[in-house]
Amino acid sequence: MPYLTESDAIRNAIDHFCHFPILWLDTEVADYNSKTPRLSLIQILADSTDLTGERVTILDVLERPDITDYFITKILLLDRIEKVFHNASYDCQFLGGKGKV
Repeated sequence: MPYLTESDAIRNAIDHFCHFPILWLDTEVADYNSKTPRLSLIQILADSTDLTGERVTILDVLERPDITDYFITKILLLDRIEKVFHNASYDCQFLGGKGKV
């Protein structure tokens, strides 16, 4: 399971995943139990047959709004990519809100 922390590697992964017709997505939030929760991780899976989680890619986006914006632009805003979320209403709060996604 790749855990990406470098900006270039994260952008390359986003560029890779933007070519898939369907993605399974989940986010993790730092300080979730505070007044200022922050998007920390974006988890992406493009293989529905992966029942082990080995092919999940984790993007560490904590304190990287530019990378989060890149993800939103390259993946979330594309109608041709179907997105499956674990908890979409919660995740989308941290991925541009209802106005963008």
